Amino acid sequence: MKRFSTTAAILAACLMATIAQGAEQKAAPKNEPKKPTAKAAPAKTAPAKTTDTKNGGAKPGAAKTGNAKKASPKTAKGSIEYLALDAPEGMSQAVVVQGFPLVHTRQLLPRDAQGQIVGPGKVDQQVEKVLDNLEAVLHAAGSGLDRLVRLNVYALAPATIDLVRERLKARLKPEVRPAITTVLTPLPDRDALVAVDAVAVAADAGKEVALKRVDAVAGEKDCADAAVLPRGGVVYLSGVPAEGGLTISAVDQSMSTLMTLLEELKLSRTDLVHLKVFLRPAIAADDVRKAIKKYFPNQPTPPLVFVEWLAPPPVEIEAIARLPESSRKAGVTVEYYNPPYVRRLQIFSRVALVHTDRQIYVSSLFARKPGRGQEQALDVFDQLESILEKAGSDLRHLAKATYYVCDDPSARGMDRARLWLYDQDRPPAASKCMVHGVGKAKRTLTMDMIAVPRD
Repeated sequence: MKRFSTTAAILAACLMATIAQGAEQKAAPKNEPKKPTAKAAPAKTAPAKTTDTKNGGAKPGAAKTGNAKKASPKTAKGSIEYLALDAPEGMSQAVVVQGFPLVHTRQLLPRDAQGQIVGPGKVDQQVEKVLDNLEAVLHAAGSGLDRLVRLNVYALAPATIDLVRERLKARLKPEVRPAITTVLTPLPDRDALVAVDAVAVAADAGKEVALKRVDAVAGEKDCADAAVLPRGGVVYLSGVPAEGGLTISAVDQSMSTLMTLLEELKLSRTDLVHLKVFLRPAIAADDVRKAIKKYFPNQPTPPLVFVEWLAPPPVEIEAIARLPESSRKAGVTVEYYNPPYVRRLQIFSRVALVHTDRQIYVSSLFARKPGRGQEQALDVFDQLESILEKAGSDLRHLAKATYYVCDDPSARGMDRARLWLYDQDRPPAASKCMVHGVGKAKRTLTMDMIAVPRD
């Protein structure tokens, strides 16, 4: 892979001994010792806010758990609960959303209306432009920055991520505090220093997935800038890595596997809401996009996101799809599916089917101090358990995880923590990716999560 100067800091920070364990399909370690005791410092808590997005006002919730305040959901018109806890200003550790359609955007770069990257080398200008583009896409999809649930940030340096959070905070009311996830990665355009995609609540767009192309933002006419997931259930399909061969490309192999899974679930490509591609190098994104477009001949391609990873397979693709009302099960919040023809692993499921309209989006979690991979992994899981408890969930009700790791010890530590902590019959759908950096200095792993309430 050709290196370029803007990523030198990232590559120097996360040099790895070997490039391995990028794909979740690799078997987990066996016969591990029992989990060592890991006591976490108690998290500081702050009042959470519940935003009534129909009326546009913020209402403080009634005290529910510990020192965190949480409001009862209003299912007739939907609710958003921002659980700030000990998160930096302008964001929450978790956001609980219920009863709304959700818009998922594609990865947005700092391009002007003509498709050119603004301010090459000027991170300040680029941050403002990606937020402008995000605002335009959300508005066209019946949403807005004030309805953000989660913002996913892709950058070349941790300082850029901090700047995104600061600039976003300046555009939002104090009570709007989305979850934020981060990863350090080269971007599809070498002049880009930052990119974002987002999940936000949207206006009702019917019972089918609604794909949106926004003329105000540069893009391809047959590729959606956003997709609106109808209120109700959702399906998370784990990343499918693929090597490719002489007769079939890695993209075709991965997409064919996803399409087969959709058929087994009695879903179709029209149910797809979002595709996330882990690839190397990132500048191959245009070629990958062209290959994916072939699978959507009579419709726009769903929103796409690209992250450069350092695993041996050149491509891994994960997906989000709607769960039709006819497939939802009463009294079940989440169930897991593993095809009979693939080996079942104990640390992730191939598919998670969410039957509830209430989801918990957790921000990227980092160890509170530097340490070995296993120490960092146990620390982030300690934090996750605490957050889930305050949100009304637990480790048995996880739907979708993303694990970013920078080296082999961190990858092994994350695997062991999952073996120790997960109910091995109920692990979430997931992708584990070796990347250049995780967005915080002296940390080599991070995790973000989507969970559902306890049954």
